[in-house]
Amino acid sequence: MPLPPFWQIVAACLLAISVLAAAGVHVLARRLAAMERSRAAVEHRLTQLVYEVRRLDRLVAEIGRRGPTSHAAEPLVPLISIPDLGRDAAPGDAAGLAARHADVWTRVEAGREPRAIADEIGRPIGEVEFIAGLYRQNLAARSGGPA
Repeated sequence: MPLPPFWQIVAACLLAISVLAAAGVHVLARRLAAMERSRAAVEHRLTQLVYEVRRLDRLVAEIGRRGPTSHAAEPLVPLISIPDLGRDAAPGDAAGLAARHADVWTRVEAGREPRAIADEIGRPIGEVEFIAGLYRQNLAARSGGPA
């Protein structure tokens, strides 16, 4: 005996709901499996990092026990060294400054750029610029104009 139309609709709806639920369960199961793989990968990487941190801690402790090393990779080169202006002359003694820094002053007077001068004489660029500034101040003081 066939079901009345109302019950046929109910049965069809229940069937559709069960198919959708099964599909949803399948999707959720796949997502759960993917999350489990991700968790396992994260756990594995975390274990690797813990071992690496322990290895680095041992290296740091070993280096600390050895003390400072005597073989530096390469010596540090100063970016700027300030010349000792009071070394040979009293403040304002232009002749003393000119004598001490003649190698820079003659090149500045010839119109050379500080970078080229620093490369040529092997002094830091900041020091050459500083000495060039002293030259310009001395020149301005002699001519009575601004530096």
